[in-house]
Amino acid sequence: MERPPLWFDDLYALIRSTPIRSYDEVAANLRREFRAVHDQDTLVALLMAMATARVATANEIHQQAVLRVGDGQETSAAFLELVRHLDEIRHCHLRSD
Repeated sequence: MERPPLWFDDLYALIRSTPIRSYDEVAANLRREFRAVHDQDTLVALLMAMATARVATANEIHQQAVLRVGDGQETSAAFLELVRHLDEIRHCHLRSD
């Protein structure tokens, strides 16, 4: 049976749900389950780069959200929940060591 191709959405779903310390195992599984032209080390580096970009984006959005809340503007509960969620993402540890 032919393995399906590996898509960006597959990788993105994994970085959102997998601890960074497990990326080696995830990359090995990806190579078994999908058609991937990259070796395991390249897949781990790609997963790390995607996680880093995700955290950097969350940091930037978080800073802007805090500025708006800090200015004393009216805020909804949903906006405050967004700030809390982004704060959690922002504090994700990128290194397992």
